[in-house]
Amino acid sequence: MIIHKFCRLDDGRSVSYRAGGDGPVLVLLHGWGMSSLVFSPLMQRLSCCRRIIAPDLRGHGHSHGGPGYALGDFAADIEQCLNLAGAEEIALLGWSLGGMVALEMVERLGERLKKLILVSTTPCFVQRDGWPHGQPASRVNALSRRFRRDPAAALEGFFLQQFDGETKQGPLIQTCKHELFDLAPLPLASAGLGGLSTLCDADLRELSPRCLPTLIMHGRCDAIIPPAAGEYLARRLPEAQWKLLDGVGHAPFIGRLDFCADILADFLI
Repeated sequence: MIIHKFCRLDDGRSVSYRAGGDGPVLVLLHGWGMSSLVFSPLMQRLSCCRRIIAPDLRGHGHSHGGPGYALGDFAADIEQCLNLAGAEEIALLGWSLGGMVALEMVERLGERLKKLILVSTTPCFVQRDGWPHGQPASRVNALSRRFRRDPAAALEGFFLQQFDGETKQGPLIQTCKHELFDLAPLPLASAGLGGLSTLCDADLRELSPRCLPTLIMHGRCDAIIPPAAGEYLARRLPEAQWKLLDGVGHAPFIGRLDFCADILADFLI
């Protein structure tokens, strides 16, 4: 059974998280504008053999906002939440923005972190000189303007874009959309805009984390983050396995739940 919990941080703010299952700890970090509910089907599949902890990033879901939304700010909240939850021997899965936060957390967690999984993750979200594998900054700025005008419409459009180009639309997409937008609050305005600003500013291409068994999974049809960004990480990170999934977009654990759950279960053994 997956239970919704809260932990209170040292500064009085709360982090919301979903937890359940038994076994070694698997932490799930969601992407921009979403919440831990995006992992609901995956949590149900993996909780039979893992203790799942899926936090809402600060200002998302039911977690309190904060004075900043840089990668280090998100990571600091999650680290403290895991400390309070008594999480040891951790496997960490980050998706999209959550994958960038996961990269930020590698050194913070130290030897407690045993395995790393990056799903649809990039070291640099926007295009820069020498880096064509991102979104044009103008497109991120346009999303920011849409979010200011109508957060719900902007987030729904962004969510559906994650499945563009998929060869088969999985039945969980509409269910997940309902949970995300009807059963949970939208992210705070400060978190939505701050997260987009972080996506524009963050550049982890020179990050050199320690040797760590790592699975990098990316959909070939990803319309948000080009697969070449994931390939870059696979070449850069020691002990990385690269999985390119045909016919899958930005959220493979929704569009191809069973397939992805099997890949993850094999890697986590």
